[in-house]
Amino acid sequence: MKKSLLALALTTVLLVVGATSAFAADANPYRTIPGAEATELNSDSGKFSDGSGPRIETNDAKNIGYIVAGNWAKFSGLNFGDPGATKVKIEAASGAAAGGTVDVFLDSPTGTKIASIAYDVTGDWQKYKEISADVSGVTGTHDVVFVFVNGDINVKSVSFEGDAGSGAAAPAANPATGDNGVTMYVAFAAVAAAGFVLLSRKKFAKQQ
Repeated sequence: MKKSLLALALTTVLLVVGATSAFAADANPYRTIPGAEATELNSDSGKFSDGSGPRIETNDAKNIGYIVAGNWAKFSGLNFGDPGATKVKIEAASGAAAGGTVDVFLDSPTGTKIASIAYDVTGDWQKYKEISADVSGVTGTHDVVFVFVNGDINVKSVSFEGDAGSGAAAPAANPATGDNGVTMYVAFAAVAAAGFVLLSRKKFAKQQ
């Protein structure tokens, strides 16, 4: 009985730690962000998810595909911290006849433009190559929108680098509460689990 209660308490703590860690990772732009994590893709008609525009493909790469000129992909709530990002990178592939450009904006497709990334054809729609451009003044928390000026491109992932390389300017783990917030959640879970064990042991002892 006691071992079961302890196991339950430890499981509770691990679940909370895992959940808060996953939440923290999602807000971090200084990692490889899969194309499948795009929070919004606009369609060819300008309407969201009408099935006639870019989509997440069901292949191993889980890339954003079926992109034509004017489509865009949004990644929401990225916390760049301070001093912020210095470079934006895209893992892209194109089997088209010619390359093109991807413009990068903060917050909306008509927001502040922070970069323009040129790409060449790679010879195959699943032959990916990293392309990049410098950025500056990108701090705090923003949605980031990648506008595909020319289309004919597949996107496997996006990422950013900080002042001293990828991850160097990693922001507070939790965009709402910061690292202390994550620690607080975990500590609260640990205390709650310990209290649960103690109360259960007392109840169990009374039943003996």
